[in-house]
Formats: sequence, C-alpha cells, structure tokens
Amino acid sequence: MNRETNIQSIEERNVSYTARPTSDAPLKKRVLILPFIDEKVTRSQVVVQSAREAVIRALTQTQSFVIVRNSDLPQDPGKFLNENREYDLEKLAPIASSLGISAIIEGKILEVKAKRIGDQVGIFRQVNARVETKVRLRIMAARNGRIILEDVRSGNIESSTTRVAEYSFSDKYLEEDPKLVNMSIHKAFNGTVSNIVRAIDKISWQGLVALVSGERVFINAGRLSGIQVGDILKVTEDGEEIFDPDTGAFIGKAPGRMKGTVEVVSYFGKDGAICLVHSGSGFKENDQVELY
Repeated sequence: MNRETNIQSIEERNVSYTARPTSDAPLKKRVLILPFIDEKVTRSQVVVQSAREAVIRALTQTQSFVIVRNSDLPQDPGKFLNENREYDLEKLAPIASSLGISAIIEGKILEVKAKRIGDQVGIFRQVNARVETKVRLRIMAARNGRIILEDVRSGNIESSTTRVAEYSFSDKYLEEDPKLVNMSIHKAFNGTVSNIVRAIDKISWQGLVALVSGERVFINAGRLSGIQVGDILKVTEDGEEIFDPDTGAFIGKAPGRMKGTVEVVSYFGKDGAICLVHSGSGFKENDQVELY
C-alpha cells in the first residue's frame, strides 16, 4: 500500500457515523496537495515527500478537509510543471474543479543553508549545526483560478549530527544531512498550516451532480465530506466562465440559475450521496450543489 492510500484510509476510518456534529457545522472541503517541489533537483526526493506528508497529517488532524489523492487526477500532475519548476495552477484549476476540489496546494523548497557552530574532537564527531530553510506555499481556489495564499516561511533549527572527521568541517555536507534538513523543512511548512486553514475557510463549499437517474440525483460528496442524511441541498446550473477582456485571464464563474432542491437519503461509494428531488426540475450532470 502506498503512503497516499494509507493517509486516505486513515481519514476514512476516523469519519463519525453522523458525518458532522451539528447541522450548522461546516462541510469538509476537498483539497489537492500536489507533489512538493525542490529548487535543488539533486536533493533526495525523500525530503520533499516527507514534508508533504507532514502537511497532509496536520491538515487531516483539523478534520476540516478531504485530501484528494493525486492519482485521482485524470492526468499526471508532473505534466503541469513549467521551466521554473512550478505548477501551472491555472491549467490545473478547471480539472480540479470538475472533481469537486476546492483548493490546490503547491509546496516548494526554495533554499537550505547549513552552518557548523561547533564540533568535538575525534574520528566520529558530534557536530553542532544551524540549518535555515526557506519554503513557499501557494494555494489556488479551483473554482475561480485565483491565488488565495502565497506564503514564504523560514524554518531555523539548531541540532547535532554525527559525522566522520573528513566531512565534519564542511557546511556543504551538513546541507545534505537528511536528519537536519528534514527537521528544518518540517518546521517551516508546519508554520503554514494555520494560514492554509484560514485561506481555504474563505472558499464557500460546493459539490457537483455526478448523475441523474429519474428522481434520484447522485452527488460527488457524502459522509466523508460531512453530508448528512436529511440535508436539503440547493442545485444551480454551472455558471458561465468570465474572462478579462483586456488580458484574456480567467476571472471566475458567474453564479448559475437555481434549478431547485434535493434531499439526501443515502450514501454511495467512498464519498458520494444519493438524493431525491425535493423541488424543481431539469437537474443534470455537473450542476452545482450547496447546503440550502
């Protein structure tokens, strides 16, 4: 079992039977956390993977999000990396939005610096070092393609590591020490978690109609997202995309026409809900739903 699958299954096990504690409690928003990027391409990928997993664990513990696996995307996220080793989030946004994802998160390690601040005498030396890491986090709202957070953070740690004497005097080797680098990077990214929560909290929750079969309407959010049996959901048509007439940049979607309401009666799949028509008509796939 890969690590992403394990994280997803942990979250599923922790979902309460009642989906959310009270009727006015917020629904969980779907978040896509892209594979983290390292400015230094020669550094081990274990470092960025570990940092990403630390952020996923921290966000999962807030119980405010559903973490979508990268493998659920129809295309490999790596195809959206540009020459600056950054993701083209604008191209990813409509794909993510079609999966009911509220926000896309990109993490990048910008710099790692290490400095020896003392060591012992001997063949195997306990070297004291200071490691400074600079990281950047970007979050894009998938629905309108806007950056809602760009946060640059530093993580500074002082710790010790054992090195063979011939390497113990070089700061270069300290910058490659997995223990020191991981500690510093984790500290830097952990400082972004509260800002992530606040930024995504400003996005209103929306789900999508996945299928309409007679009087039954299947939506792409269920108990994992906090949908309760008995909830009444408002259904609106997909709004028109609006672009800046001068630059051609995507601005967002205009609100769609309200079609009616549906009532949640059951669940299906990993995170889906079955609804019955409560009022209105003309529901179709990709219509948007929200709590009424």
